[in-house]
Amino acid sequence: MPPTMIANMESRSQRGALGSWGWHHTGVAVREIDRAVEHYKHNLGFEIAFEARGMTDLISSITGVPGLGAHLIQMKSPVSEHVLEFIEFYNLPKVVDPLMPIEPGRSHTAYLVSDIDRATHDLVASGGVVLGRITEFSEGRAVYCADRFGTVIELEELAGDDRGHAQR
Repeated sequence: MPPTMIANMESRSQRGALGSWGWHHTGVAVREIDRAVEHYKHNLGFEIAFEARGMTDLISSITGVPGLGAHLIQMKSPVSEHVLEFIEFYNLPKVVDPLMPIEPGRSHTAYLVSDIDRATHDLVASGGVVLGRITEFSEGRAVYCADRFGTVIELEELAGDDRGHAQR
């Protein structure tokens, strides 16, 4: 886990109305995930930190798009603690909510929150929308949303203790 994330966990410092305590990753939908990964490895020195191929049920749930599947790879840069996530979606329906970050080139940023239910409620109260369903992953719960400006964000509540902070 990056030192900055550990420091945020230890201080339990929450920011803003949604109670964010960390910026987890930036996700980008791509056409050819293996070529994108190789490009970032070769040209920018990125290394694979996490890989999941053939995700279906979890991706369908978090997006709310039945039958959708994805290959997902998270990468770390040698010059930053931030995580870059590439997702290649497949079985895309012909018509998709234009806010959904599943078409190649679309992106989202993901933030760690202490209470995903409260954060989602507060985001909607401020004019945002939930794009899929709160979904239980092995790391914790997550949901895609869009703020009132149309920017897609993912809220993540890590499994662990009573405040959503992971114990790793």
